[in-house]
Amino acid sequence: MIKVAGEGLVTKAHRSADVGPTSGSSVIYEILNVPADVTIDDVISAFKSYKPQEKVYEIDYAALKA
Repeated sequence: MIKVAGEGLVTKAHRSADVGPTSGSSVIYEILNVPADVTIDDVISAFKSYKPQEKVYEIDYAALKA
């Protein structure tokens, strides 16, 4: 899971975080079907150029690479 802060910072989310908006200005996204050889840094890098749909918090890794 990754966390996108209100100011745009993308980081690894805490493993107990719930998917979706937080009580602050951050949003937690769960990236699904990530290949075993892909690191969290690769996921974060791919997400930075991705425009998520509103109210969609679970994203397939293949969509990040499209």
